[in-house]
Amino acid sequence: MSKRKNPSTPPGALADEARARMLEDIIQCRIRPGEMVQLSDLARRYEMSKTPVREALTLLERDGLVEPIPYKGYRIPPIDEADIEDIFFMRELLEGAAVEAAAGRITEEDLQRLEALEAPDTPVMTLHYDDYARTFHTIIAHASGMQRLARQVVDTYTDVRRLQYAGVGRPRPKVITQEHEEIVKALRARDGELAKKAMVEHIRNIRLRAESS
Repeated sequence: MSKRKNPSTPPGALADEARARMLEDIIQCRIRPGEMVQLSDLARRYEMSKTPVREALTLLERDGLVEPIPYKGYRIPPIDEADIEDIFFMRELLEGAAVEAAAGRITEEDLQRLEALEAPDTPVMTLHYDDYARTFHTIIAHASGMQRLARQVVDTYTDVRRLQYAGVGRPRPKVITQEHEEIVKALRARDGELAKKAMVEHIRNIRLRAESS
């Protein structure tokens, strides 16, 4: 049964919901790289009419996460080595700049939020650990005080998650947690140079594991 918009539903709300659900399906490879999807099938999957799903697909196309194939539907672009290189290059630039700026601007409240985050004790990547890591990087991005930069960090981290769930790399949660702790220590010390160095090293370590997988 399709969800119908009621008078209290803000314009675009169903499209936003469809985009969010589809994005998670793509990131977690429930819809896999290279797979073709149809508008009608997606509408049934999300129990919505075609209109918000079509709008969601347009948004995802703009982000490069789906591509329209005439008369066939939409394809989830496959991931290649060039994608891996580009994504981690952007991460170093964006998150290095964000954490350096955050060192001089981060509030005590955000520092306490970072310190209070509990990393799941797991030797392998899980949904719970993924949520922890995403929260960690998002807090720092917004603590930079530069919201355009923060949005770019969050968008790029979406690509990182997609690589992860596609099986690219060998995530080591315990090592990642230790590296996060070093980043927080540098932020607590308000040392922008050290924070940037720790963040870039953290991203490069993840990148090396992705390139060797």
